[in-house]
Amino acid sequence: MITTDRMAAVDANAAALGVPRKQLMESSGNAVARAVESIADPGASVALLCGRGNNGGDGFVAARFLS
Repeated sequence: MITTDRMAAVDANAAALGVPRKQLMESSGNAVARAVESIADPGASVALLCGRGNNGGDGFVAARFLS
């Protein structure tokens, strides 16, 4: 688990290095999808609830990878 402060520092560092926010979201969403696939039964249905903001965007990317 990562703290909010640490994640803010990681995001700021990525921005300073010129990493596009979309690329971060793709990477995060892909990591979430891989984690779900590692624990879900093959062929299982998965529901994702996505709110607003970047975390919601990560969820939508994860859903795309899982579909």
